[in-house]
Amino acid sequence: MRKRWSSVMGVKGAVIGALAGAALLGSATASADRMDEIRDGGTLKIAVYNDFAPYSCVGLERDLTGVDVELANALGESLGVNVELFGFSAADSMDADLERLMDEERDDSWRDDYFPDRAPDLMMHVPIDPVFAARNPEYEFTAGYFHEAMAVLYDREQLGELPAVVNTPDPFIGERIGVEMYTLSYVFLTNGFDGRLRETTVNHKSVVEAVESLLKGDVSAVMAPRGELHAALATFPEVEGSFGMSGLDDLFRTDRVRSAWDVGVALQSGNPALQEAVEQAMADLIEDGTVAEIFGYYGIAWTAARGETSANGAMPAGDGPAGVARQGLDRSRVCRATVPAGLY
Repeated sequence: MRKRWSSVMGVKGAVIGALAGAALLGSATASADRMDEIRDGGTLKIAVYNDFAPYSCVGLERDLTGVDVELANALGESLGVNVELFGFSAADSMDADLERLMDEERDDSWRDDYFPDRAPDLMMHVPIDPVFAARNPEYEFTAGYFHEAMAVLYDREQLGELPAVVNTPDPFIGERIGVEMYTLSYVFLTNGFDGRLRETTVNHKSVVEAVESLLKGDVSAVMAPRGELHAALATFPEVEGSFGMSGLDDLFRTDRVRSAWDVGVALQSGNPALQEAVEQAMADLIEDGTVAEIFGYYGIAWTAARGETSANGAMPAGDGPAGVARQGLDRSRVCRATVPAGLY
């Protein structure tokens, strides 16, 4: 089950895929800075989702693949240590994961199955959000490396040219809109706007499957986080038709749910040396273009973390259809669970 960090409405998740976070395992306080142990052992342990395309997942060759997997390895290289990855299957919310796993950690029943030596040092793809951080003071959320935002990928022949940021449901009324089930898009389209979009919302198992429906003409648009839409569209080697992408900042924002957010890493509080080292390494990878290049490998036009929650304008664009950075992903970068049948 994919990880979601918000507990809004008690569904599988409110954001992420949309907003991803995950369980960092370990005690609430550190007796010594973890960086010392990492230097002594020469290994940085990093937890990533094992079912969160395109950021981390099991690939066609059954190895972990994805943006966060490659970025985690780049962090280790920058720090001069080996990286040991842990694919992690998360529950419905990051808050629930933290509480559940901390309880399990106290009796050590999980260690043999998940993390046999010690807890992960870092967790990739967590939201950097002050409200979320205040609820989880045992952890630091830092080293932002991406700014994500809700978006809509749409067929221009069906919907015409939409503005850069759509703030009304009117263009979608009467149109079949594809979503991944039990995500933020699903919740808004089936419960919001006085039910005007409920009957025409079409559920799919994944964003890739929804985008495939769009390419076939079965739906007029797909709503999801922008990075997931870019990577899903980039999965297909050739795209016929005219497709656009617009932000949904104003349409998908409430007092309890973010429509755009920064993504970073999590670590236990009380490890300032580790935190400083990771922050510097990530800054270096951003500065030399490594982060943007990794995102580009998966078709995602990279946007820097902003420390704010508004996309504030048009979607960044690559050279491919609807702004994707690359078309036709390499086999090694395709998630096994979401690849369209027969494509690879």
